[in-house]
Amino acid sequence: MKVFIILSILSLSLLFFILVIFLSGIVQTDGIDYINLLKNDEFLSALVFTFKSATLATILAFLFGVPIGFYLSRFKGVMQGIFDTVFDIPIVIPPLIVGVLFLSLFNNALFPFFNMFIFNIYGAIVVQFFIALPFTIKLSKAAFDSIPSLYESIAMTLGANYIRAIYDTTFKIAFSGIFSGVVLAFLRCFGEFGATLIVGGGIPGKTENIPINIYINMASGKFEHALAASVITIFFAGIGLFVIRLMFQQKNTPKTS
Repeated sequence: MKVFIILSILSLSLLFFILVIFLSGIVQTDGIDYINLLKNDEFLSALVFTFKSATLATILAFLFGVPIGFYLSRFKGVMQGIFDTVFDIPIVIPPLIVGVLFLSLFNNALFPFFNMFIFNIYGAIVVQFFIALPFTIKLSKAAFDSIPSLYESIAMTLGANYIRAIYDTTFKIAFSGIFSGVVLAFLRCFGEFGATLIVGGGIPGKTENIPINIYINMASGKFEHALAASVITIFFAGIGLFVIRLMFQQKNTPKTS
């Protein structure tokens, strides 16, 4: 009982600390700051670039991450540990290092074709995809792990081919977990800074996303502008996390007849 009380106090203290951090940004801004921000062409351009690059990178993460997650879930073997380790590397290395490595690759004389990815949206999409992919893989794998492969076998005995059996049973049941991974991947792309700055160049009106816009405004002394943009970013992140929680609540809520 005492342990539970101590853990409750620690949890509430941490919750209070996090709320103070978030609220400090809100109370230091007012409606005028947000109106001025939404009238700022540079910020609006950064907002469009952020959604465009994050959406395309997330689509790529979905197309590659879900099949890889299924493979790692269903096909066990010696190589699985190696695959898991390699796919986790983008999570643990700093995005700035990712940007440096990609810039070195794209600027390599041996691969002149890769020059098309430097200082434009295409390079930003590639590095964001690389960083966000592990989230899709890990949550997809976790979702597939919770579903017995027996369902696929039963579907195939009823006449479905392998792909159709996976889609009609495993994929549909695992959808909430897969969708959570997709949302997290999008939020990770939405807030990506280091790699996008290095490869995209952070060019105002061209390759500047919201985190880069905040950084530039902080460096130039426009604190109110940067703070308002930060609050908006937290708002979008909160919506994404709420959607994930809602999906899991719907999945875990027992259905009554």
